[in-house]
Amino acid sequence: MDRTINWFAMPVGIQISNVGSEVHRAIRWKKRGDEQKKICFCMKAIDFLKLMQQDPKNQYRKGELESCINELEDFFIGENIYNTTEDQLIRYYDAFICQKL
Repeated sequence: MDRTINWFAMPVGIQISNVGSEVHRAIRWKKRGDEQKKICFCMKAIDFLKLMQQDPKNQYRKGELESCINELEDFFIGENIYNTTEDQLIRYYDAFICQKL
């Protein structure tokens, strides 16, 4: 079955929780100093965010999703010009775990 169809069938809260899981993994590998795994999990989170952008139910969230992508790229791959902290990322994505969106 098409991965996109399965993704689109998920509620928004489940989608963003999947993103958050990858962000947590990227943070873990960043702390351990494994650049390759850090980037791998960051890119997986970004791929999920891009799938969310394609999902019709998320059309009005496209701007926020794009900001999330930019922030993750900046934090994990770039120079962190936004001065994002691990704690800020964790708080943002964890906020969706218990919510029904």
